[in-house]
Amino acid sequence: MNEKKRWPQSIKISPYLRDHHFEGKVILPAVETLIVLVSSVAENYSDVGFNCFYNARFPRFLIIPEKSTSMDVSIVIERDEEKIIARLLTVMSTKAGINRTLEHASVEIPVKSGEMMTNSGYREKLGGDCINIPAATIYRDLVNFGEAYRNITGDLSISPEGVFCCISGGNSNAASDILGSPFVFDAAMHAACIWGQRYHDIVAFPVGFAKREIYRKTKKDGFYLSRIWPETVNSDELTFDVQIWEESGALCEIIKGLTMRDVSSGRLQPPQWIKATTL
Repeated sequence: MNEKKRWPQSIKISPYLRDHHFEGKVILPAVETLIVLVSSVAENYSDVGFNCFYNARFPRFLIIPEKSTSMDVSIVIERDEEKIIARLLTVMSTKAGINRTLEHASVEIPVKSGEMMTNSGYREKLGGDCINIPAATIYRDLVNFGEAYRNITGDLSISPEGVFCCISGGNSNAASDILGSPFVFDAAMHAACIWGQRYHDIVAFPVGFAKREIYRKTKKDGFYLSRIWPETVNSDELTFDVQIWEESGALCEIIKGLTMRDVSSGRLQPPQWIKATTL
């Protein structure tokens, strides 16, 4: 079985999405593009499970036009016997009148769910020289998003070995039925960004992940714990492993190979106070 289909789709632009921006432009968050892609697959293939995802890529931002209430995109879905690959595309017209197709996100979904990871580092001690950063300081100085995307709560603990933080499930009207609350994974990526600012002197945005497994869907208005481990580091790219739990200790998600990159070509710089004395 091999097939490829393409569907036009309109994304509703709710007001809360305008709290997510980059260099003055509103951008659709990576977590929301995943919801769009997976929802489209679910509408067309009812026989597929949605708790395991591979090789997600976010190669370019999807910029939301000012005052728009919807955006027209295309979803391309390719399926074979083992997997489904979904891609989110738009078409841009150049000044010369040439249409260019742009890919903004893609994700791979196995047709049959394999064995999921069960290892959990719940409340594993954060070693190394650790400092705590209040959430108010994070969203004032380090992650300058609007209210809907300020979901790290309390103090974030950070050391060379990683990050530990508490996260709110958010309360805006995002879709949460298929992947859980998007605000929880989004806030975990904020924590990874802060680690990059402190220990690698870059402001990094997510550009993909290797694997995401969902054991329990996070809920809006819920509260969660997250631990982030740095795995690989190079000049402009960082890779992390992430775990998210309920406050009780029940495992919600594992994300392997979360890749973060400086997409501003150095235009965005961390504030001096967050930088570790030795990088």
